Amino acid sequence: MGALSRPGSLLFRTLSDIKDDGPISILLVVSLGWFLTLGVRIVYPALLPQVTAEFGVSNATTGAFIGLLWTTYALLQFPGGAIADVVGERLVLTGSILLSAGAVSVIVLSSTVETFVLATVLLGLGTGLFGTTRLTVISALFDRMRTTAISVNQAAGNVGNVVLSASAGFVSVYLGWRWGFGFLLPVLLACAIGLWIALPRRASPEAGDESFRETMRKVAASVRRPPVLAVTALLSLNMFLYQSVTGFLPTYLVAQKDVDPGSAATLYSLFFAAAIGVQFLSGIVADRRGNRVAIVAFIGLSVPGFVLLTVVETFVALAAVTVLLSFLLGAMPPVNAAGLASLPPEIQGSGFGLLRTGYIAFGALGPPAVGVLADAGRFDAAFLALGVVALATSVWAVVFERVGRALA
Repeated sequence: MGALSRPGSLLFRTLSDIKDDGPISILLVVSLGWFLTLGVRIVYPALLPQVTAEFGVSNATTGAFIGLLWTTYALLQFPGGAIADVVGERLVLTGSILLSAGAVSVIVLSSTVETFVLATVLLGLGTGLFGTTRLTVISALFDRMRTTAISVNQAAGNVGNVVLSASAGFVSVYLGWRWGFGFLLPVLLACAIGLWIALPRRASPEAGDESFRETMRKVAASVRRPPVLAVTALLSLNMFLYQSVTGFLPTYLVAQKDVDPGSAATLYSLFFAAAIGVQFLSGIVADRRGNRVAIVAFIGLSVPGFVLLTVVETFVALAAVTVLLSFLLGAMPPVNAAGLASLPPEIQGSGFGLLRTGYIAFGALGPPAVGVLADAGRFDAAFLALGVVALATSVWAVVFERVGRALA
């Protein structure tokens, strides 16, 4: 059997190729930051049932909380990228983690809905600074293995989703939901120190001596190009699915499948645990077969999961469907790589940040919509509708490059 037939050999060879292509130490510390940044945003919906029980709010309000977190996260994508283009990635990434730590501190101290909403806004803003800039760092430092490196980074986020959501659930049982967030504080502070030490001031190319206005003119011109608009539409649909599924999967399992909260949390962790391997595989497929092939394949594989979720009942069947749904996350690395590749290198920070602001804000419409349908007794219909969106996304992934080139 060849090396590719043995998963351990494949993993070792892939990591070796990444190390030969760029600085693995920087990839690891940035991935730790994403582990925390993405993980804390998944801890948020995982603990929301306890939060909403204390404050006495509805599914629609819960959806609004999740939408607010993602909207404020979206708003910082463009400023974060633009600031990184000016001052360098080290300051932006370190500042992001420190602001997130401040938001967690407010959550720990919150005793009213108003304070919790303020903490939600701060958490969205803090984590928002990290999203775009970590991708521009990886894109700048890796060439041949760029999508695989992005996959490693994305997979680290899913490890954070599994580890941090499970840990937060355990801590909250004994100390309450506030400390389900609070235990993250020392790890966030340690990560901020690590980023400051490991990262160079700047990884991406300097924009040159041109003014900020000239840079923004280039960004505006670039994002209006049909190929960029085509990939932005794909990113928007993908993010709509991601936010909707991750925001409400545990609540759906409890409300519609009579799964106890502990088992729902286990299945939620399984969703992200499976995505670790899925995203690693998707990066390899993308680097060898192209981003489009990987996007179509992995989103397409998730489509049956939305239908099956509404009909299966046993825990084992729900676990199998949860794994199938996790293939949706396999599209994240190649679709991000496609978005970055559509922009000139010197404006990738601000340009991709602007795209991320738009498509993540669009995705933030998903959780409130699912919450409204759930309160209306149409939870199953909401997930079936998400299946239709997944199918449409897979179809668009087949043609988006061709359409973009034809309209250019």
